[in-house]
Amino acid sequence: PTLNVTVSDECLNIFQSLKLHKMYKYILYKFSEDKKYFVIDKAVETTESDEDDGTSYKESYEKFYAEITGKNVPYFAIYDFDYEKLGEGLRNKIIFISWIPTNADIQDKVLSAASKQVLGTKLDVSFQIEGTEANDIKFEAAFTSMWVLAILIHEKKTSSEVL
Repeated sequence: PTLNVTVSDECLNIFQSLKLHKMYKYILYKFSEDKKYFVIDKAVETTESDEDDGTSYKESYEKFYAEITGKNVPYFAIYDFDYEKLGEGLRNKIIFISWIPTNADIQDKVLSAASKQVLGTKLDVSFQIEGTEANDIKFEAAFTSMWVLAILIHEKKTSSEVL
């Protein structure tokens, strides 16, 4: 596999709809049949009914998690991640998830590993989670990563204020 994989305009347009207008909860990306482009596999719309029917942000993530970990194929995803920070209320972060399962086809793994940066760079999402085992991308892992990032940002701000 070569690094000649490009990102389709549709991928960028749907991502902008998620980022700017919160139209989607998550987007799944895959390779085109000829392996030359990233294309949209699925874009799940954001619905207010998630909260209306009692579906929590954790349950929404767990549905997404079950969908991508249920197959032994690599996926790239953008997820509009909601989480609650104790004492500070609901937070939101857009995350880029690279799922390259250990049991995936070797050629798919090599192509995915070699080209994930192409998609990540085009989408320009600062927070990324990578997984090869299902536990790597569970809700708890994503939340913990978010919490650690918040601490690091806080420490950086605090240390720069001291200077």
